[in-house]
Amino acid sequence: MKKLIVALLVATLCMVAPVAAFDWDALPTNAEVLIDPVQPFAYAYFDISIGANSYSGWCVDTVNFAQQGIPYSADLSTTVGVDEQWNKVNWVLNNKGEATSTEIQAAIWTLRGQVIPDYNSHWYTARAQQLVADADPSYVPTWYPDIGAVLIIPSGNTFSQSTIIEVPMPPCPPPVPEFPTMMIPVFLVGSLLVASNVLKKE
Repeated sequence: MKKLIVALLVATLCMVAPVAAFDWDALPTNAEVLIDPVQPFAYAYFDISIGANSYSGWCVDTVNFAQQGIPYSADLSTTVGVDEQWNKVNWVLNNKGEATSTEIQAAIWTLRGQVIPDYNSHWYTARAQQLVADADPSYVPTWYPDIGAVLIIPSGNTFSQSTIIEVPMPPCPPPVPEFPTMMIPVFLVGSLLVASNVLKKE
């Protein structure tokens, strides 16, 4: 019974999962990107729009400046499973807990080997340091509701920094039921047919 309940819960989650805005196997190139100059600090460091969709976005370096408020072309690529450094970043994005956006941003910078600017040094709090310490180098997001970081690399403009956005992973495939679970709909349909025949005879 427990296995049936778990299977039903997983199947329900898969059905209600939103369709990912991108095909993870064919991320777009030469996409038009717009970074909102009004930073929604309660949710992310940036609000980044690509086409009609908007995403939580983050800086990945502290050397170049991100071009805000002006659309630019960029190529998108996955960070999922690329290397241990990106695995840690993806772990942080999926395990934010009570961390603020500035603490998360400081953790991302640190995990990417960047030097946090002096004027942002107060962002690297004990909670940000704990995120860095706990980040799992083997973590790979799989199915929704996991999110994966998509890397945005500006094309034709060497002065704009690369950024990342949070994109939902694809909805999970429905679980393959074991034999007893598979028989439930068969018995249900069979029972309905028998009941129908009995009612007809009456």
